[in-house]
Amino acid sequence: MQMTPWIDVTDEGDGTCIRLETDHAWGGSAECVRAEYVTRQGRQQYESLGWMNGDVLRIIYPKSARLTVHGIGYRETGYDCNFEGSFSCNDSTINRFWQKAMRTLYVNMRDNYFDCPDRERAQWWGDVTILMGQSFYQLSPRANLLMRKAIRELADWQKENGTLFSPIPAGNWDKELPAQSLTAISTYGCWYYYMHTGDKETMEYVYPAMRRYLALWTLDDNGLTCERQGGWPWGDWGADVDMRLILAAWHYLALQSAINVARLTGHEGDTADYERQMQKIRRAFNYCWNGYAYRHPTYQGATDDRVQAMAVVSGLADSTKYDRIFEVLKTQEYASPYMEKYVYEALMRMGHADYALERFKRRFGPMIADPQHTTLYEGWQEGGYGGGSTNHAWSGGMLTDICEQILGIRPTVAGWKETVIHPAISSIDEAAITIPTVKGELVYCFKDGGNIFRTTISIPKGMKVHFIAPDGYASTHGRDMLLEAGTHNLEFHNNQHK
Repeated sequence: MQMTPWIDVTDEGDGTCIRLETDHAWGGSAECVRAEYVTRQGRQQYESLGWMNGDVLRIIYPKSARLTVHGIGYRETGYDCNFEGSFSCNDSTINRFWQKAMRTLYVNMRDNYFDCPDRERAQWWGDVTILMGQSFYQLSPRANLLMRKAIRELADWQKENGTLFSPIPAGNWDKELPAQSLTAISTYGCWYYYMHTGDKETMEYVYPAMRRYLALWTLDDNGLTCERQGGWPWGDWGADVDMRLILAAWHYLALQSAINVARLTGHEGDTADYERQMQKIRRAFNYCWNGYAYRHPTYQGATDDRVQAMAVVSGLADSTKYDRIFEVLKTQEYASPYMEKYVYEALMRMGHADYALERFKRRFGPMIADPQHTTLYEGWQEGGYGGGSTNHAWSGGMLTDICEQILGIRPTVAGWKETVIHPAISSIDEAAITIPTVKGELVYCFKDGGNIFRTTISIPKGMKVHFIAPDGYASTHGRDMLLEAGTHNLEFHNNQHK
């Protein structure tokens, strides 16, 4: 947690140096916050107000000190929001992951969303997009203010040449990470925020910055997105990153987001150019399909699982390619925990929720089971790439995938005015979730018995839910219905046993 340590001591001498630190005083690749307190004679209390973070608090003083310790404590501190959501299911590994994901999320929120609380406390936008998803589904709507601030800072710190960059606010580093900047304004960034909040004012505020930044991006003679080096041409940790196609997919999603925001904010005239660019990118991207996978002609590495996933979640790949892409995702595992979120989403969208869960448990299993850390790692093992911090909330992306793809819950009209619930068939066959939306608490629970699917949905005032039963299930009223506010108990039958 984020905390401030407190001590109550009596020193029969004076001048004893007491060190106050956590097990994260040397977090990742750099030193972190710690403190020293020098006593006077007599009894005294001290609280160190420079907040620290970690799992273990250590109070250290010399054995020779004439010190009596009356009390040691700490005050938890952090961003002003509550854990109003809840989740449980029939899978203990998923439940344990959920607990760690929520703890990791909260230690990465304060004045801004963090990369991690150890070495940087900086607002990298690739991280923000994943943290937003988790926040919307489990934290009180007060967390939305932190997202609003992040989006406005993205626009406010735009350079004179139109470049968007992170981390922001800038201190000693202000370089563009092109892939992350596209992610920020994509359908996973600004538009995702709008769908969950209905905050049109912020979209009006950020759209000019989106338009200026997209004007910096160009297409090559084939119509594919040209690579921008920026200050750091980073697409993901790990090996075998097919960067041209990663950028093309993020560019495509950013253009789609820009179309949505332009229409919302009265800039309809801008959309024709965005649409033309998207058409060119789609054609060029699919020229890179070799019959088995997507690969850019100049790329020499192993086939990139990230690119296949991005092709699916962006809509660049049509369903005729899904079987081949699935085969790739069963063998290639180069994505870091950051991009792995999109791999699971792609698998679920293609109808392979159970394999997504299988891959997830294999890759995330060690960090979920780790008894020494209550948070999730930056890489696949402690001390891995990127400095090896053990509290990176980008590793919690599966939380959002479970909500949106397996439970099938997402807003379809901005501000949760209308919502779809379309659960998928998976090994999670019993679950309950409470989502603290801007309309109020949406409560959904279900049990899939194989022959009968039972669900209870409590819908807040001002929200409508379009419920679609899982594939193969139906009731006497069909499998597709529109539900108003209130509590609904539904039962569906399966003609063929699972």
